[in-house]
Amino acid sequence: MRLVKNLGFALAACFLAGASPLGAQPFRIIVTSTEVPLVPNSVLHLAEREGYFAREGVEVELIAVEQTPMAVTALRTGAGEMANIGLETLLGLHAGGDHSLKAVGSTDKSIPYIIAARKGLSLADLSQGARFGVGRPNSLDHTMSLLVLRDHGVQTSAVTWVPLGQPQVRAQALVQGRVDASTLSIGMFLSIPDRDDLQILIDGADFYEAAPILTKVNAVPASVLASRGAEVEAVLTALTRAARDFAADPALWPAAMARARPDIAPQDLKVLAGHYADAWTVNGGLQAEEAEYARTWLYQTDRFQGEPLVDLRLWADFTPADAMLHKLGLAERGDPVSR
Repeated sequence: MRLVKNLGFALAACFLAGASPLGAQPFRIIVTSTEVPLVPNSVLHLAEREGYFAREGVEVELIAVEQTPMAVTALRTGAGEMANIGLETLLGLHAGGDHSLKAVGSTDKSIPYIIAARKGLSLADLSQGARFGVGRPNSLDHTMSLLVLRDHGVQTSAVTWVPLGQPQVRAQALVQGRVDASTLSIGMFLSIPDRDDLQILIDGADFYEAAPILTKVNAVPASVLASRGAEVEAVLTALTRAARDFAADPALWPAAMARARPDIAPQDLKVLAGHYADAWTVNGGLQAEEAEYARTWLYQTDRFQGEPLVDLRLWADFTPADAMLHKLGLAERGDPVSR
């Protein structure tokens, strides 16, 4: 996996890539994690590392960028065929009249988020100007944090919002005392070596109850669907097979993650596997009912105030997922299919 900071270089490099079994060039997936993340979205990385893509006959190259805006830029400039991006960003493009990107699946629709804080901090302290670390203004973690904190009675206009970037940077800032609280995945929180001075202010169950939101989707340009549709289907098939394997055998994900992330204690990986038992996207992850719910909620936020509602079929294309499910059949555990 490569960390790309110069998209122009990445675009030029694509013409030097080797041939893929299904296509003339490798199928490039843009991810926004510079290392294999400790969340169900890790299936994107593990499917490549554990050979799932190769077994479906598609050569995949993962390209890591720092945040969703750069991932979108990569897609729009031809530096990738698929990207894992925030749903809010995708809807924003469509609300602005750009209908070129389509969601075709999701590998992390129910990330178990928590709000972590320094010990002794209360929700009331947040209403008194405490510092809250976010990725960037109006980022996904920011908007979801707003929803959850408001649900818990926090005066969010009084919170001091500190843009910091990637989750690992926010976690480091929390440990160093540069912020008082931040939204993190449970995996990121457990990966912090010294948590003695930290607490979970809002746990995963309470967070999800306040914000049961489809957060990220795997999007492709309409032109890629037209020209490389067989590879899109193969990618979704590989991701779904991996998700089903992890759901069926709780020992598989910790074992694969131990190979990918030897810096994480095996016991922590087992704990996380328990949290993720029902979170795997065993039927492709993108379901109409959940997508409609998330879209409706997002349109109630400040980002979309006054914008006309974008029809689901304009920003989502279920064709490759339906073809994949026709081939594999439906899985009964979790991720119920709706169209």
